[in-house]
Amino acid sequence: MKNIFFISTFLLLTSFQGERRMSIAKFVTSQFDQYELEESYMSDNFVKSIEKQNLHLYSDRILLKAKESHKNKNSYDKPIFTRIQLWQFYFESKEKCNQAFDSLLKCFPNDCAEIEKGKNQSIKVTPSIWVFCDSEIYVARTSCEHVDEKWEAFKKDFAFTFAEENSKIIVTECGKLKWTTKEEIKNAP
Repeated sequence: MKNIFFISTFLLLTSFQGERRMSIAKFVTSQFDQYELEESYMSDNFVKSIEKQNLHLYSDRILLKAKESHKNKNSYDKPIFTRIQLWQFYFESKEKCNQAFDSLLKCFPNDCAEIEKGKNQSIKVTPSIWVFCDSEIYVARTSCEHVDEKWEAFKKDFAFTFAEENSKIIVTECGKLKWTTKEEIKNAP
């Protein structure tokens, strides 16, 4: 019952967004075959370089939990339920969105490392995908022990849903950062 209330509330709030594209609240409804809403605490430290600039008009955040457990080497072969944090930031202009993007380049999570635009690199970071549009930034993140085939499929859905043809996209894996495009993600095996 709480999940129905959460989704109803998210959909109601996001229905008044005018010309904005799909919200993360609407997106997660397409993921309910694999995930459910999680109501536990969700840290914003991962997106603090964007949050602290306070350039956005509105933001949204959602936490998902996989319905089925999995095991991998990072979970020491113990059953674990994948959890994915999602954020969406709306900006009143392309300029403000670019300012937030620039602040992220100067302080990329987890260790506030400086990164170069367009340069793939090794970096201490957890798995995530960042989609930068003209006036919105979309982020999804999990932890290394939560990565499984569902996460790989989720990233493709996330990029396909939110990225425009000219969007900048960053995909991170455990210790790696890669700049990519919607087309590259679409054609990945």
